[in-house]
This record gives sequence, structure tokens and C-alpha cells, in this order.
Amino acid sequence: MNRRHLSLSLFAVISFLIGSSFAPRAQAAEPTIDFVVATSQEAKAIQRAGEYAINRLARAMTNELRVALSKDKPEDVVPICHLKDLVKEGDTIKGLPRITAFKLTSLKVRSQANEPDAADQKALDAIEYALNSGDNVPNVLVQRIMSPDTPTEWRIYRPLGVATQCLVCHGDTADQTPELRAKLESFYPADQAVNYRDHEWRGLIRVSVADAETK
Repeated sequence: MNRRHLSLSLFAVISFLIGSSFAPRAQAAEPTIDFVVATSQEAKAIQRAGEYAINRLARAMTNELRVALSKDKPEDVVPICHLKDLVKEGDTIKGLPRITAFKLTSLKVRSQANEPDAADQKALDAIEYALNSGDNVPNVLVQRIMSPDTPTEWRIYRPLGVATQCLVCHGDTADQTPELRAKLESFYPADQAVNYRDHEWRGLIRVSVADAETK
């Protein structure tokens, strides 16, 4: 038996013994991501729960920033902003029993934790398209994500604009003090979320809503 036949024979034996280790793995099915017009009672209830949560979270975020800036220098406010201390109760947000997750995301993120996933990206692209084409920008987007053997995930998105107080950290970098720039760069070395103008589109706030209302 020559070396080529020996090599092939050994490969066949090893493949037989190890079995599926050499077999290609089946790829998981891609989730179906759709935007939904809330016409059914279920979808309407989900949208209401999502919008209520977004309103509450946005107010909390704005108030947190306003109070912090009234007491401290901008560079001292950087570590405490953006709902970092939001309390969770089990799998939901405190006081919001149907909300299982929340996120701020953008086409220009400050932190890698805010990077959009595939579903977020579709929502961001939808808003950007509406802005660029001159269409009316929706006040809210309702999204349904369905995957095999996984409960349906409902997401509610709302566009966020840059409020005046946000420009302290998200505005023209030339207007920021060296101390603030140093603090931002230390916390967010890959920061893209700068040089915005007042009321410019910043990104999206989104919440995930449980499929069935908690009893």
C-alpha cells in the first residue's frame, strides 16, 4: 500500500470513529424581523405598553442629566448618565412589568454596548430612509421578531433628537473643555457620538415588551 492510500485509509478510519465531528453543522434559522401596524388588540396593547415605558424612561434619563449638570461639572457627570442604575426585578424593569429590556442605539454609538443588532439596524435604516427621502418620520415603530423554538419578541422604537443639554457631551468637540474630552475618551475610546447639532436625530430608544401581559 503506498503512502497516499495509507493516508486516505487512516482518514476514513478516523472519520468513522469520530463521526459527526467532521460533518458540517446545521446553521440556525435566521429570525424573521417585521414591522407591524398595530391593528389587532394584542398589538395595540403591546404598543401602548412600549410607548408608556419609553416615555417614562426618556423622562428619567432627561431629569437625571438635568439634575446632574445643575450640581456637577460635565466631566463629573459622564459616569452616571443614561439610566445605568435602572433597577431590574427578575426579568423585567422595576415598575414596568411587561418590559424585559431597553436600549439606546444609533448609527453613531458612544459605547459598544449600544451597537445595533440586526433588528435594531433595520429600525435605524427605516428612520434614516424617511429622513433622507423627505417622508414623515414615524413617531414609533412596532417590530416583531420570530425565531423557531423561541418566544416572539416585540420591540417598540422611538426616534430621539439631541436636546440642548445633550450638546454638552454630544456637540462640537471644539467647544468641550480638555477635562471633559479626557473623561469621554477614557470612558468611550471608540466614541462616534459627537458633533451633533441641536435637535438633530440622535438614534433610537427601544424597549422589548413581553408577549403576554403579566397576571
